[in-house]
Amino acid sequence: MRYLWGKYVLAILIFLILLSMFFWLFMKTVSKNSKQTFKGVNPMGIQVKLNYNIKYQEIEGFGASGAWWAQDVGGWSNISEIMDFLYESKKGIGLNIYRYNIGAGYPCLTDDPWRSTQTIEVSPGLYDMNRDKNSINAMKEAVKHGATVELFSVSPPARLTKSGYSSGEASGKSNLSEENEDEYAKYLADITQLFFEKGIPVKYLSPINEPQWNWKSGQEGCHYEPGQVLDLSRKVTLELKKRKLPVKLSIDESGKWNDRDYTLSMYRTVMQDDLLSKAIDHFAVHSYWSNADDKREAAIYFSQFNNMLPLHQTEWCEMKNGNAKGMDAALVLAKTIHEDMTILSVSTWEAWLAVAKGDYRDGLVYVNTATEEYETSKRLWSFGNYSRFIRPGYRRIKAEIEDNNLLVSAYVSPKSDKTVIVFVNPSKEEKSIVFNGLNGKYSEVYETSVNYNCSLVKKIADLQSYILPSESVTTFVIQAK
Repeated sequence: MRYLWGKYVLAILIFLILLSMFFWLFMKTVSKNSKQTFKGVNPMGIQVKLNYNIKYQEIEGFGASGAWWAQDVGGWSNISEIMDFLYESKKGIGLNIYRYNIGAGYPCLTDDPWRSTQTIEVSPGLYDMNRDKNSINAMKEAVKHGATVELFSVSPPARLTKSGYSSGEASGKSNLSEENEDEYAKYLADITQLFFEKGIPVKYLSPINEPQWNWKSGQEGCHYEPGQVLDLSRKVTLELKKRKLPVKLSIDESGKWNDRDYTLSMYRTVMQDDLLSKAIDHFAVHSYWSNADDKREAAIYFSQFNNMLPLHQTEWCEMKNGNAKGMDAALVLAKTIHEDMTILSVSTWEAWLAVAKGDYRDGLVYVNTATEEYETSKRLWSFGNYSRFIRPGYRRIKAEIEDNNLLVSAYVSPKSDKTVIVFVNPSKEEKSIVFNGLNGKYSEVYETSVNYNCSLVKKIADLQSYILPSESVTTFVIQAK
């Protein structure tokens, strides 16, 4: 019996020794893998690796449009509060681009007065800014916070259209006749010059908006054939040159990224044009109806060009009925920004409506027109996880992650003294992450989730790992060593 007991003790000792050796080897392997990227899954968390030596686009900024709310809300007593949430960088999300809609005036075939805008033109060559004073007031509120202005037009003024309406032509074809193109170009240059002389920091003029759609009614809009896009753009360029206005053209604001005629081949044609290629410093496209594969197709096409111009994403909303105030809509917006930033390397990202009413997933701030009350949305704050911290001049750097369901992008400041990392976790589960290659340790963490609105939730002296909440957008602002 004593002999058997001794055998059991010896067996247990051997087992414990083997177990200790196994554990030592396991921890050694874990330690080794934590220093190497993607050689097995790290049980301590999902590996995130940054490479500061690989840099992509320089960021110009983030913005939103004043169509079609500013002509009403711009006259409310609380407009400065609303614009603070959009353009102030502590209280709000720090946007730095404002898109002002050059209204096409009336008549306009629409059931919603918010889907058309008064023109400031009194008669040809005569302008009165008071005709659109509320919109101009909203624009000036954005400018107070340092925003630059993009003027854009979605239709010629009704007096120049074939149909006599600013909402399109019944057949869905172009609503601008060739003989009125010169007059339209003069109209746009007149307004640009007027705004510039009034001290408005106009940086870009966009004469055409989503030319491929067959605009017939319901809102301001005008279809153009590809050749007319080029002809009209040349005429506007000549008008700007004649007046020596320091304003660049923004074209052609195609509605989707992989459109062959209005996006892809249009870029090649514009860059082969001696006049237009010198009139632009970017190429503007909208992200409607474009999934990640569509964007990859466009990115592959653009990759063939040497000295490719920066891409600007100048308009997007979800195009979906329903409430946009919750985290589900916020995550869709954050995912769209992530795709455009990382697949297409856009330099600007701009939302369609800054302010909206009703039950449609298009706005950042929602208003009640009867009471003039407003409410911020989770979509606003998830936007802020990018716009408040990734400032003009920042460069995107390479960021890799093991989990394909977790989205990450990273940016470094011009002086390399700050790194901004944005994570989008659409999952209903928390995600544990481990950082690799950080230039810095001290970090502030800002979170948008069910519980927080782009809020400072933690300060970490030595950032090495973190647990991302479920259904959240999280930004790390890291100080360099």
